[in-house]
Amino acid sequence: MERTTFGLLFYIRRDKTNKKGEAPVFMRLTINGERADASIKRFIEPHAWNSAKGKANEKSRGGKDLNLYLDAISANILRIQRDLELDKKEVSAQIILNRYLGKEQSDRHTLMEVFRAHNEKCRALSGISLAPGTVIRYETTLRLTEEFLQKKYKKEDCYLDEVTNQFIEDFEFFLKTVRRCCHNTTSKYLMNFKKIVRIALAKGWMKKDPFAHIRFHLDPVEREFLEKQELKAMLNKAISIPPTGAGPRHLLFLLSDGTGLYGRATAQGGASCGGHPRQDMDPKGAAENQEHVQHSAAR
Repeated sequence: MERTTFGLLFYIRRDKTNKKGEAPVFMRLTINGERADASIKRFIEPHAWNSAKGKANEKSRGGKDLNLYLDAISANILRIQRDLELDKKEVSAQIILNRYLGKEQSDRHTLMEVFRAHNEKCRALSGISLAPGTVIRYETTLRLTEEFLQKKYKKEDCYLDEVTNQFIEDFEFFLKTVRRCCHNTTSKYLMNFKKIVRIALAKGWMKKDPFAHIRFHLDPVEREFLEKQELKAMLNKAISIPPTGAGPRHLLFLLSDGTGLYGRATAQGGASCGGHPRQDMDPKGAAENQEHVQHSAAR
């Protein structure tokens, strides 16, 4: 987990005095620049409050008791922060404040909950509006996320508010080192993961986008031509073709695609190979190419 900056101070609201002229005491918790304020349900006369020290004057009426109460609050806040850090959970001002105030967290959703719901819909749409390969990629990303949670945090799931920028950086490091994924493969897995985050953000289940300052780019890949022995292996591969009477289409397509003859076997008429329409090409060498394809097919 990333290192946090922590600040806690107490102050009074002089503009909200009660009928007795007492001002309410508030606490302000600041974690990594994020602030959260709450009333501590105590009041004090404004002249008895030391703003510089953020506490009551000891000699004022009830000042000593109030300061002891403030010390107890500080101790509880620090304990909650320590517990969150030990559990490797996100530490934010609002999370700590909610836990201190005992607010219900029933509206919190988990990462695996959203991920599995998304993948279930993807499976239902497979072959309809989603390619089966896309569904498989999301399933693989889910499995890798589960592995990452187990290895990094020793748990099977986490709350969405625990998915921080540091979480994403750690996940990327895991993919590249533990899973030995190349840059492009890692980026594609993270793009799939980002889709889950976008769903949570759209539903209001996450307040901050951990991908806010992350931009993806794919390295260019130079594809190599097939070598002679590789072409030969493909030519000798047994392929079952339905009895359509069309002949060895796979052989013609392989020769035309692998040797650069695709779309060049005829200079006129736009003939097709294996159901693929040919493009108009330079007639130079067309007869020679045709003869070569026919001879190869006959073999």
